[in-house]
Amino acid sequence: SYWLSKSVSELFLQSGEDGDQIIYSWTLNRNQLTHGLKDGNSSIDLDEGTDGNISCSVKNHISQGQKTIRVKPCP
Repeated sequence: SYWLSKSVSELFLQSGEDGDQIIYSWTLNRNQLTHGLKDGNSSIDLDEGTDGNISCSVKNHISQGQKTIRVKPCP
């Protein structure tokens, strides 16, 4: 299975005060993903057959960012 995390998606937020709430959102081909979320939604497990564009959006009260990568099914 795939494992994607905020570090892989290369998203950076400007730092605010400690304890800032960071909101993560994941989509596959523009469809919201709700299954397989881990670590406060900062990472996600995907099935081996996952095919398409995975996007991770991250935001807090200071800034926001988004990164999309292409994944293909495992051979």
